[in-house]
Amino acid sequence: MSALSLGIDTSNYTTSVALVDENENMIYNKGILLEVKSGERGLRQSDALFQHIHHLPMLLADLPRGREIEVICYSKRPRPLLDSYMPVFRAGESLACSLAGVLAVKQLAVSHQENHIRAAIYGSGSKKLEATFAAVHFSGGTSEILLVKKKEIGYDCEIIAQTRDLNAGQLIDRIGVLMGCDFPAGKALEALANQVVPESIDRNDVISATMDGMDFHFSGQENQAQKLLRAGVDEGIVAYLVLKAIAKTLSKSIGGLQKKHPFQSVLFSGGVMSNQIIKKIVAQELQTSGLSLYFSPGEYARDNAAGNALMGMDYFKSMRCSR
Repeated sequence: MSALSLGIDTSNYTTSVALVDENENMIYNKGILLEVKSGERGLRQSDALFQHIHHLPMLLADLPRGREIEVICYSKRPRPLLDSYMPVFRAGESLACSLAGVLAVKQLAVSHQENHIRAAIYGSGSKKLEATFAAVHFSGGTSEILLVKKKEIGYDCEIIAQTRDLNAGQLIDRIGVLMGCDFPAGKALEALANQVVPESIDRNDVISATMDGMDFHFSGQENQAQKLLRAGVDEGIVAYLVLKAIAKTLSKSIGGLQKKHPFQSVLFSGGVMSNQIIKKIVAQELQTSGLSLYFSPGEYARDNAAGNALMGMDYFKSMRCSR
């Protein structure tokens, strides 16, 4: 019977558990979004940690039974750097280490960022990515473009462009909450934007990209969006312009980075990159770049534990081959 790998991820806003077999069949992949009070724009780490501890037993209770778990892989830190730390990941780490001890199985600690990359590779079907490629990680907690080098298990990630203030997901959430949407506001903002015919938008209504070399600023776009709302511009139009501005900013940065770094492919991950409007505009902006663009379906772009389960299985297979 095929071995199984269990993945656990406890990020800023989602508790996630996944189970994968040796053939990379995703047996189980579920997450529970953390609750944020109406009108609030985020959670304190202590509150998020408490919710993770509450959610994890619920997710484990639904795991399929009758097959052996051979390895448990969990997110220990936000990025693959020794000094990278965030308290929320302690919930997943504690459970993973406890389960591994009780079951007497191998455990593997990785980063949340590597989890996103591995899940996006799986979701986009881009298994044949070059040894070095670019990866976009745009979410509520991160807005970075990375130069990624494959390792036997996991990835080395060098930040080659990043936000200088707000993250893209924060921009979306702040404007969404300002419009009366619940947090996180990504889906609500996209729904509002989809009601708009882009060609009908007044050319004077615009939110421009603010660049700092290949880095970028999103706080200026927040100010521009607020100004449009105060001027009475339709909320759907402002929602579309916010998403368009993020896509244009990202495209400009990738285009500039292409001239400086040795990558031919770009992999997109993070909750922001599950937005269909942003995907469409980025693809249009970069269609003549010669780059191969790999977008992942929403379930593998947003926070999930699928990447950890897959890296755990990569680890299990490598150990078996080395015996």
